[in-house]
Amino acid sequence: MSRLVWIELVALLAAAFVPLPVPRVVPVFAVASAARWARGKSWAQLFGAPPGHAGAGFAIGTVALVLALVAGTPLVEAITAQAVQWSEFPIVRGAIPQLFALALVVAAGSAALELALRGWVVERVLELGRPGPTTAVLAVAAGGLAEACVTDGGVAVRAGAALFGVGLGIIYVGAGRRLTAPLCARLGFALGALLLQGARLIG
Repeated sequence: MSRLVWIELVALLAAAFVPLPVPRVVPVFAVASAARWARGKSWAQLFGAPPGHAGAGFAIGTVALVLALVAGTPLVEAITAQAVQWSEFPIVRGAIPQLFALALVVAAGSAALELALRGWVVERVLELGRPGPTTAVLAVAAGGLAEACVTDGGVAVRAGAALFGVGLGIIYVGAGRRLTAPLCARLGFALGALLLQGARLIG
């Protein structure tokens, strides 16, 4: 691998694991942006998908949330013996005005994380490898591993995050390496969870 790839890898690990007084998504997105700009690429190059991709992405994210609630929650709680915390903002429970304000924060963080993990990590592996299914599988797996690294929680929670990241990676590759569908899927999942927590339907 080139020196730049090693620098990118070290920077990703540092952004994911070095404690900072800001949300983890901030340094991860900063590193991802710098890595793309250093190679003369912008985030705008990863968009431009047909309009239908946005709706399909939101639908997939919503279905993923339902599956996680129905199947994932009991499993994680059985493994960890702890209640699953679906949002970083428990303050929204029953507080509709705060819900809308925090929805903007969640949307911004979700967008930044998806840009970094699919638009940088997965895309970088695809660029480095030979075109074909093997490279696509490796790229999707790398995105899932990165998702687990930037997620707080125990082994079960990180495993679930890795699975979610793999799903988003499959969507990204299947959508012709365009970010619209996986980004909307992440937004559907994250905003759906926030809304349900605001309505006191989940913890």
